[in-house]
Amino acid sequence: MNDMSEMSGSLRKRRLAPEDLASPHLFRLLLRLGLPAMFGLSINAAHHTINMVFVGMIGEDQIAAIMIVLPVLMLVAAFGEGIGVGVATEVGRALGAGDRSRASTLASVSLAAGVAFGAVSAVAIVAFPSALLFGATPAIEPLAQRYLLIIAISIPLTMAQIILDFLAIAEGNARFSMWTLVACFALNIILDPITIFGFGLGLQGVAMATILSQLVALSIYGAYHARRLGTIRLTFSWRFADIRHLKPVLAVGAPTTLTSLATAGAIAAMLSVAGTYHGEDGIAGVGIALRLIAVGALPVIGISLGAQSILSFAWGRGDISRVLAAARMLSVVTSAVGGVYGLAAIIFSERLAAFFTDEAAVLSIAGQAIVATHLPFLLFGLRQTVLILFQAQGRPKAALAVGLAQNGYLLFPLLSLLPPCFGFSGLLAAMFLSSALTGLLSCVCLARSLSALRQRSADNPTALRPHPSFCP
Repeated sequence: MNDMSEMSGSLRKRRLAPEDLASPHLFRLLLRLGLPAMFGLSINAAHHTINMVFVGMIGEDQIAAIMIVLPVLMLVAAFGEGIGVGVATEVGRALGAGDRSRASTLASVSLAAGVAFGAVSAVAIVAFPSALLFGATPAIEPLAQRYLLIIAISIPLTMAQIILDFLAIAEGNARFSMWTLVACFALNIILDPITIFGFGLGLQGVAMATILSQLVALSIYGAYHARRLGTIRLTFSWRFADIRHLKPVLAVGAPTTLTSLATAGAIAAMLSVAGTYHGEDGIAGVGIALRLIAVGALPVIGISLGAQSILSFAWGRGDISRVLAAARMLSVVTSAVGGVYGLAAIIFSERLAAFFTDEAAVLSIAGQAIVATHLPFLLFGLRQTVLILFQAQGRPKAALAVGLAQNGYLLFPLLSLLPPCFGFSGLLAAMFLSSALTGLLSCVCLARSLSALRQRSADNPTALRPHPSFCP
């Protein structure tokens, strides 16, 4: 009986164990890491979409209120994503080099820093809520402020969950990250109608459902690390001097943070311009298009995150040929996913918008914005591939140049020039051109990077480090 129990426990532990990042079956490994990450983030996108559908049942003002609050939450989450990308990359390299102790210290210090930043941000939001709601009309501001004050409580939880998700993927356990996200978002979707309509809490109910589901996700991660099911060992026993490990984490994650900050600012600017020409209808219509872009982007980003652990691990081992092969595979897969989604969104633009509202004015605006934003989305997969490759190689400046293009140094000059001349059509043109030009820039950068990797692989093959002993 004891033997059967031990065997059952061993099988369960094996199913929850990370993948072998040095596996010779590269494409299979990419699918085993990328597909769970893609599915997890797709569930995230579906969750947010269903959230918007529930909110749309209350009214268009509530949709606009959530879109006004979104940039504030993105500003905070940007730092979590930056720390997550940075620690995932550095942990991947450390594991590839066989240094599990350093990987565990990096993870522990980064998690503590992220939670501390989240707590400080929550206090700041509660203290100055009205100062953060850019572009809110008098009708929307009270709704947005009440929602923001409750959702602020979830910010430290969000930071912890983001970093723990990245760590699970970094050690090759995208499946565990996926199932945790599925549990979290499924619970959130179940709680939404209960808190919104059952308890009559409206937007505050959306915020409360989010907080409750996050607590469940963090409990799952707590059990995972307490039982030591993964490769990384989180600990509270790190020393103050270990804070120095944050420097490489922040350096690698800085482009992601700045890109997310630029995206938050860009969303606020685009919604403000839309509101200038069409009021609440303009904010809601453009907000629907931006939400649908997020729905398509998250699966592509999920596949990229799965591949990031492979690329970082291979770069840490000095296996240039494997880095080249993984980057090629990633570009094909992400381009296929992004291309299919972009074309589907363009073809069914009005039907997709109708899921969120039945207001004719909002539907018309959303349909135009969906086409303008999804045509250049066909190149989004290449952008993600080149960003992940630059991060794995430790090239933060190159990653920053690509990451800031679409919603930074390309978009804002276009927003200052085109809408004053062409009105709302100028806004749509600015959104289209910034995305399309970023896609072309990504094509050039990826082609040059792959060429350099081919040359390095042919001219200077690097001796590989031994297979790390802690790998399966």
